Amino acid sequence: MNEVIKKVLNKIESYKINQIQITEYCREKMNQRNVSEELLTSTLFSNELNYVEKQKRLFGGKEEIRYKLIFKISSRYSLIIVVLFGQNILKVLNVIKTSKEIERWRKKMLK
Repeated sequence: MNEVIKKVLNKIESYKINQIQITEYCREKMNQRNVSEELLTSTLFSNELNYVEKQKRLFGGKEEIRYKLIFKISSRYSLIIVVLFGQNILKVLNVIKTSKEIERWRKKMLK
């Protein structure tokens, strides 16, 4: 297992379920994309993390570090979760359920 993935999984495990904060934007997207809160939390605390991308974004004049996490949830689907690790809160910013075919197409377009 990749060292970065291990570090992120350990960081996630340091939080309890009641320390997860889902933004209002994320809740709207979850409703549109038919992703339940149970699926989100069970996936987040699973060991099926396949990919981690560190992202730096400007927010409110400050730079924040977000992590794009891609979890394999079945042979056909992946769940992309964008999180922000806070001191006492794991903030979930976005969730996207995607198929392998779409992910392959996206990666091909980025090359």
